[in-house]
Amino acid sequence: MIRTTHPPRRWLLPIWLPLALALVLAACGGGSDSGDDNPADSDNQASVASELFAAKGCAACHGADGDGTDNAPTSLAGTRMIIQQFQTRVRNGRGSAMPAHTPDQISDDEIRILYDWLRESE
Repeated sequence: MIRTTHPPRRWLLPIWLPLALALVLAACGGGSDSGDDNPADSDNQASVASELFAAKGCAACHGADGDGTDNAPTSLAGTRMIIQQFQTRVRNGRGSAMPAHTPDQISDDEIRILYDWLRESE
């Protein structure tokens, strides 16, 4: 009689299990050395973003900290939008309530700065 199935390759488990675990942990990432751990850097970034928020006219409707006003009662602080939604909202506006903003008016980098600042503030 010819055997058509192969016996289990249990000897592979000790090799593949640690490798798979290492790949999963590597994909999770680790801490970054972006400098965000320094409170002075965070304060400086917040200050730059706050000034940009005012300079681009956002604060006129959304309030100095993005907490909302009578013109724009919804708070932007701690926004749950993803960056693409936020950028689309800035670029396209929202009906007559919010005007569209071109790249000449506010750059993609400036939108990212504002987005990061608003996400972190609550």
